[in-house]
Amino acid sequence: MDINPLQVVFGLILIFFLPGYLLVKSLFPGKNELDKEYNLIYEIGLGMGLSIVIAILDGFMLGSLHQLIGFRTVDGRQVGYFDTPYIVSSLLLISLLLFILAWYRGAFPWMARLHPGLARVPASERPAARKGRMDALILEIVGLSRERERLRREVRDSERKSRAHGPDMKAYYNKKLEDSRARLAKVDAKMKQLEEKRAEEMAGVEEQARKRKDEKATRRRERPLFGKKDEKTAPVPAEKAPPAGSAEQPGGLEDDSTGESKPAPPAADQRSNEEE
Repeated sequence: MDINPLQVVFGLILIFFLPGYLLVKSLFPGKNELDKEYNLIYEIGLGMGLSIVIAILDGFMLGSLHQLIGFRTVDGRQVGYFDTPYIVSSLLLISLLLFILAWYRGAFPWMARLHPGLARVPASERPAARKGRMDALILEIVGLSRERERLRREVRDSERKSRAHGPDMKAYYNKKLEDSRARLAKVDAKMKQLEEKRAEEMAGVEEQARKRKDEKATRRRERPLFGKKDEKTAPVPAEKAPPAGSAEQPGGLEDDSTGESKPAPPAADQRSNEEE
């Protein structure tokens, strides 16, 4: 029995990677939604694990399908549906459905290059979601700023009281000073993280605004100005163009024999001829 390497590779991808990866993309469609640095590694690892689970559940469903619709007859024998064509078809169908779901949730922004109508934005990157995260970050930063100011006052008071009191109270205020400094360091680190998140959100908002501006500029270039056609390329209507050989052409009358226009005689010359 000959083994086709392409079939082996396709089968391994279909069983151990594709359905689970598409399921992960449909659950987490946003950019770096799982992790900021190792998002791709998380997607591949979770995709492989979930693909094995999906393949097992699919095999269990195919093995039990005869209880619902009965056995099928092959060469005079009754067999079930746990067979290679049904396994491949069911896994491809599951992958297709998960791909459509992931696209609908905005996991594949590259599809906008194929057609503008295929562009989808993840819910986590929409303006309303970004505004909600920005508001939450600002409120948290304001709260931490107040806590930092309070801890700074405690540090200053502890330092002043530690210098003013005797040895017994000095040890107490020194311990209190260390605790205040430790909490202040934690608050500063937390505020630094929040500021980085806020900067990322601002960068995302600016990028979206720039994309919308580019799209509007592209649509403006594609459509004609004020919805009118270009006058240079617009054809002249036939009824407005003077017919060839008509007397409406300026500069005189047209000679029937040669087709050339001759100047009309002046009216004064005609009257002088009549008087003579």
